[in-house]
Formats: sequence, structure tokens, C-alpha cells
Amino acid sequence: MLLVDTADQDAILKALKFPGVQGFTTNPTLIARAAGAEALSLDEYVAAARKLCGMSADIGAIRHLMIQAVGSADDALRQAACYVGDLKAARGKKLWIKLAPTRTSLLCCAALKEKECASLATAVFTAAQAYVAMEAGADGVAVYLGRLMRREKDWEKQLDAIAAIVKSAERTLLLASFSDRQTVEVGLQYSRDITVPPSVLDDLLTSALSKEAIEAFDKNIVLER
Repeated sequence: MLLVDTADQDAILKALKFPGVQGFTTNPTLIARAAGAEALSLDEYVAAARKLCGMSADIGAIRHLMIQAVGSADDALRQAACYVGDLKAARGKKLWIKLAPTRTSLLCCAALKEKECASLATAVFTAAQAYVAMEAGADGVAVYLGRLMRREKDWEKQLDAIAAIVKSAERTLLLASFSDRQTVEVGLQYSRDITVPPSVLDDLLTSALSKEAIEAFDKNIVLER
């Protein structure tokens, strides 16, 4: 699963033209940025998220959309109900509600499943957080790999443990926080489910060796003519 990490509608539409992109992920920072604001009220945030859901309902290429819940547990469930309604009867869509790895947030997992939403514990950095999320019924966890690599010396050990827990539960491990292709390639050793910013997408197909080979192909075709 390849997703683009943005709340900008134009950026999402452009990203969908890239091979393999199946949808998008958002968070409060990205939604505020797309709105040109430093911060949004709860109502403004939900309104912006609902616009993304409305757009997604009409675009068949969007198969996954991940929107972070904000506020209390009751707020999260109300938001999920709104988003489900905005998607209407659109088929082939999987709505993921992103939850903070806290006691109150993870208690929403069962209720979200009843609303036919998937739940994703986000900003997970420890094996214990991943374990509790799995036991609470979360459908996956999201790890900010780039941040983990920058902040923790033993990040490989931590990620190995998280990946093992998620794999044993047969759930989804989504990796995020990528600043470049090199970090993505590290992440792909642990999971094929990733979300990247639009600026990184094109670089995923970059390789000096591939460029040389392609240029040789083109040169040979010209010579043969």
C-alpha cells in the first residue's frame, strides 16, 4: 500500500497519477497547512476533513483514506460517523481513523469497527504501544520511521520488535515520516505499507544505474534506425 502524506486536494489528485498510489493520509498539521493556517478549531478541522471525504467519494482511484481523530473519544466517534456519511455509498473505499496511542483513544477501536471504519494507532514508537494497540483491536499502527531513526540509537531493535508484534497479529504496519528515498528503502525492509510526502514520490523511481540503462536503450534504438 503506497499512500501520499498530504491534505492538499491538488497534491492528492496529482499523486494519484503516480504508479501504485492508492490514497492519502492526513493529520492535524497537514490539514491546517492545506488551509493556510497555523491552527484550526475543531469545527474547522472536521469541515476540512469532510471535504476530503467528499472528494474521495467521487474518485475511484482513492481506495484508502486515513484521517486523524482529534478531541475526546466521543469526538472521534462523531467524526468517524460524519466521514462515513460523506463517503455515502462509494464502493471500494477503506476509511481509516488514526488514533493517538493513549488509553482513551484506543478504547474507540471496537466502536469504530462497528461503524465500518478501520483504526490505526499513530505516532507509535515502542513495542509496548504496538502491543496494546493490537490487543485493543486496532487494525494497524503507524510508525514515524524518519523521526525514530533520528531520535533513537537502537531504532532497529525497536522497529524489529514493533514489526514482529504487528505481523503476529496479522495487522498493518504503516511507516511514515520519510524525507528521502534512502529512508524509504530502509523502511521497505520492514513493511511494504508506506506513506510519503508528494516531494518524495518522484524520487522513488530514481536510480543512476537505471538512468544509464535507459539512456543506452534509447541510444541503441536511434542507432538502429
